[in-house]
Amino acid sequence: MSTNRVKLSSSFWSHDLSIPLGSDLSPASLFQNHKDFLVVDIETKTLVDAVGGWKNFKALEVSVACAYDSRDGKFYSYTEDQLGDMIKLCKERLVIGYNIIGFDLPVLEKYGCPHHSKLDTFDIMLDIHNVSGWKFVKLEKVATATLGVGKSADGIMAVEWWKQGDVKKIIEYCLKDVEVTKDVFLHGLNKGFIKIEKAEGPAAEFTVNWN
Repeated sequence: MSTNRVKLSSSFWSHDLSIPLGSDLSPASLFQNHKDFLVVDIETKTLVDAVGGWKNFKALEVSVACAYDSRDGKFYSYTEDQLGDMIKLCKERLVIGYNIIGFDLPVLEKYGCPHHSKLDTFDIMLDIHNVSGWKFVKLEKVATATLGVGKSADGIMAVEWWKQGDVKKIIEYCLKDVEVTKDVFLHGLNKGFIKIEKAEGPAAEFTVNWN
C-alpha cells in the first residue's frame, strides 16, 4: 500500500482557515497512543449565512453532536448543554471524523474543546484528498461507492428540523452520519481502499493506509 502523503497549503480551505498539517496523516502512530477511538459529528442551529459567512463559521452554535466510542461499541448523542461530556472523551481518544479539522472541532472550541492541534485527530476527508487529489469530496460520494449506503439527509434539513423543534430527527440524522463515517473508516482500515462515486462511469478506487 502507498504511504505517500502530501502537505496541504492553507489556500485549500475556501473559508480561509489556515490549518497546519504534518506530512503523515495516517493514524498508525496515533493508534500507538490510543487503543480506542471516537467518531464524532455535529449539527448546527443555523447555516453559515446566519453568522456572516465562512469567515465566521466558528460562531455557529451546535444543536446536536453524536459519537461512536470504540471502547464499548456504542453510539451516543449530546445536546448543546451536554457537549462537555463528549469533549472529555475527545481528550481521551483518537478523534476521527469527516472534515472535523476544518469544521466540527473549530466550532466546538467555544464549548471548551481544545484546538485540534492539542488532540489526536484523524480527518478522513483530508486523507482522501491526499490519496485522490480531489478537493472537498463529500462523505455521501465516498459512502455510496464504498459501502453502498449513503447519508440519510443533509445539514440543511438538520437546520430546518431545529427551526421546527424536532431534535429527535436531528439526532437520528447525526447518528446515521457517525455510523456511515465509522463504517467508511473501518472499511479503509481493514481492506486498505475506499471508493469515490463519479458523475459518470464506475467509482474510482484509491488505496489508503489507515493502519
